[in-house]
Amino acid sequence: MKSIWMKRTPKFKINKDDSIIEEIAKIRGIENVQEFLNPSNRNLFHPSLMKNIDVAVNRIIQALQNNERICLSYDSDADGITATSIMYKYLKRYTDNICYIYGERNNGHGIAKMIALDVNDDKQRQRNEENLQRIKESDLIILIDSSSNDVEACYYIKQELGKDIIILDHHIIERENPYVIMVNPQQKDCEYPNKHLSGAGVVFKVIQLMEEILQNFDVFDYIDLVAVGMYGDVMRVDVLENRYLIMQGMKNIKNNGFLQALKDNKVNLKSVNSNTLGFTIVPLLNGVARMDNVKLAIDFLLEDDESKVKEIYKQIKELNNSRKRKQNIILSDYESYVVENNKVMIVVGDNFDKGFNGVIAQKLASEYKKPVIVGKLHKGWISGSCRSYGGFKMKSFLNELDYVEAIGHEEAFGVSFHESKLNDLITYVNENMETFVSKNIIYFDLEFKAKDARRYLEPIQQFNYLCGNGFPKITVKVNDLMVEERVIIGKNNDTCKIKTIDGIDLIKFNVNEEYANELGFFNIINVVGELQLNEWYNFALRKKISTLQVVMEDYKRI
Repeated sequence: MKSIWMKRTPKFKINKDDSIIEEIAKIRGIENVQEFLNPSNRNLFHPSLMKNIDVAVNRIIQALQNNERICLSYDSDADGITATSIMYKYLKRYTDNICYIYGERNNGHGIAKMIALDVNDDKQRQRNEENLQRIKESDLIILIDSSSNDVEACYYIKQELGKDIIILDHHIIERENPYVIMVNPQQKDCEYPNKHLSGAGVVFKVIQLMEEILQNFDVFDYIDLVAVGMYGDVMRVDVLENRYLIMQGMKNIKNNGFLQALKDNKVNLKSVNSNTLGFTIVPLLNGVARMDNVKLAIDFLLEDDESKVKEIYKQIKELNNSRKRKQNIILSDYESYVVENNKVMIVVGDNFDKGFNGVIAQKLASEYKKPVIVGKLHKGWISGSCRSYGGFKMKSFLNELDYVEAIGHEEAFGVSFHESKLNDLITYVNENMETFVSKNIIYFDLEFKAKDARRYLEPIQQFNYLCGNGFPKITVKVNDLMVEERVIIGKNNDTCKIKTIDGIDLIKFNVNEEYANELGFFNIINVVGELQLNEWYNFALRKKISTLQVVMEDYKRI
């Protein structure tokens, strides 16, 4: 599909004497650009604003003082894994009387799934029996990044087993849960201003308040884990509190697992940015979770022995390579089920892998420019993942139907409904939902020629240091580049590199060998993409080499 290039309309009027920094800020509608680029601890809200946090903190401190047994639960994604690791490592400084439980991603989220015994899978039943036993042996249960809506399971743990429960979560609350101490900024009467914290952010707030009382440790010892959890769960990065937390984490990587991953990928600690989190660290945690080996990710973050961390990382890397191969096969298989003529793409199969439904739905939504449901058919029920598109509030839309269960975030959530309702659902969305026009629109912020690229580089890098949900990367259009050479590179021959006579290299990842094969020497092209500085050490010349490059989204031959 041919892409349409559109220059962003500035939110504020640009003046001739504005600097490039000021110009970008006005394009994106940023009023205080220095605060946006350099948020400080003044942008943090005090934890006490969060409902019930004081009650939760006092209960945890009581458990520490009385040497009570504390049990934590891990949720099986990057946010849940980092959030629980923060709490576990922090509490271990005060007590050894602590344990944790977990469930695999394919078995679902929340405490109800972790202790259910009426399951067919022997391995899951055995682990759930162990989870339940650890709960019975504990006094205080802390459920992290999940379980706000698991009312029946919480009733059982509280009323039947007599255990106190604290929930530290950030997901939308859809059912009243009177059996727990709930700390969740999504509570209707919670006064905490930032509703865009992840589970790791909520845990950070809890230990921050605990240390105001106990005053023994620096909670910023765990800020790298906070950053990975926040970014991994795609929290908004235009919220100043989130920006501060994530930036501090990127500047202070301490976790041995993260350090090993950066070392293996030859990432300098001084050059860590949001791309590092999104493409180097987060996929490691989510990848092993999708392969139903979340314990490996837990060990990776909790282990302090460097030699053991190296061994765990080796296993994680091998597992993730297997995951990538499996994901490509699954995506190819799923695409054979695609029906394009509905307003929502619903892809259903009886042999689908639940652990990959979310990532496949996201890829299909990006490719086809419409919301996507990917579900597995099992015993008459379709269950899976939905990813919205274009900001449409898909979960609220589906929750209007009494035969559809949609749980999670507004644009990324789990969904289930009976097979007999599939046609009803398709009819409903086609009749009641707005049409998504499948246009591949690429928005760019700045436009210039190659000779001006150096002047734009440093300001662009300042903004692209942290970009993501709520603040997409600064994209540029570079005009009138003359092609010198086109080559296909990479272990899998899936990267196209175009050298230009103008001194800017153009890079396109994840393409086939035919990409841009029309281009030859002296062709003139315009490109849109991200302007970067590519640096490496040339051992033959014994010096560092720096070249400008554009990671391309698209090109057009003139």
